[in-house]
Amino acid sequence: MAPQRGVYFLANDHVLERVIAFLNSFRAYNPTMPLCLIPFADDIDGVLRHQRRYDFSVWSGDPALLRRCDDISLLFHDEVRGHYRKLVAWEGEFDEFVYVDTDTVVLGDVGFVFDFLDQFGFVVTSSEHPDMFRWVWQSSIHEAGALTPQQIGYCAGTQFIASRRESLRFADASRRLPDAVRLAPHMALVTLEMPLLNYLIVTSGYPHTSLRVLGGAQGRGQVPPGPIPQERHATDPFEVRDGQVVTPGSPRTFVVHWAGLWWELERGELDRLPREDLWGYYRHLHRDADQVVGRP
Repeated sequence: MAPQRGVYFLANDHVLERVIAFLNSFRAYNPTMPLCLIPFADDIDGVLRHQRRYDFSVWSGDPALLRRCDDISLLFHDEVRGHYRKLVAWEGEFDEFVYVDTDTVVLGDVGFVFDFLDQFGFVVTSSEHPDMFRWVWQSSIHEAGALTPQQIGYCAGTQFIASRRESLRFADASRRLPDAVRLAPHMALVTLEMPLLNYLIVTSGYPHTSLRVLGGAQGRGQVPPGPIPQERHATDPFEVRDGQVVTPGSPRTFVVHWAGLWWELERGELDRLPREDLWGYYRHLHRDADQVVGRP
C-alpha cells in the first residue's frame, strides 16, 4: 500500500496575513496535495474561515499532545511558545509528510522531496553550513561532550522538514527530552524550537540530510542526476518576475522564507519587509476572494 502523504503547516489568527500568502502560493503549485493545519494556539477561527477555499484539514490527534508541546516550550523558555507544536506532525495522519512554516511562499510542487525519504528519515532544505551554527548552538556545545562534531555540524533550518512518521514519535522525543533540557544552556534559544529539533534529529538514529547537501553530492555523482530545487531566504540576492524567483544558472527556487524577518518588522527593527514584492504577489493573488470572506 502506498504511504499516505501530505503537508503540515502551523498557524493561528495572529499570522493570518502570512497564512493567506502561504496558502495562495502553496495551492497555486500543489492543488491536490493533502494539507493539514496544526493549531499554533487556540485562536484559529480566522484561519478556519479559509478552510474550504484552500481545502485543508485540521490536526485531529489527542489534544493532550498539543498541551504537552506547550509544556516542553516552558522547559526552555519559561513561557508557552506554540512553535514546539511542530512535534505533533510525527503523530498525525500522514505516513510521510512535509512540514512548512507559514512565513514561506511555495513556488513549485513539493512532491519531489518525498523521493528522498526512501533513504533518509529527515530532509530539510539547508544544513551543514557554517553560518547556521549561531542559530542552533552556543560555542560551548563543543565542550559539553554530548554530541559528536558531525552531529553539532548538522545545523539544520527547521522551517521546512520532510520526514516519516516513525522517525520521531512523540514517546521517543519525550524519552530523550531530559538529555535535551540539560543542553539548553548550550542552545541558541532565540530560534525557539530549532535547537531542540536539531538535537532530536541528530540523535534519532535515522539518516538525515538537506536539499543543499544533496545538491552538492549530485555534482560528485552521489545522487541521481537531475536538478534539485532549492530554498532561498528573503535576504538572498535574486530577481522576482511574475511571482517567481529568477536565478539563471542556479537550481530552481521552490520556496522562499522570511525566517526572523517578521519578528524584526514587528519590533520596528525593519522599515519594510524584504522582498515585499514577492510576498505581496501571493498575499493578493486572489484579492477579490479575500473580500468575499471578509478580509480587508
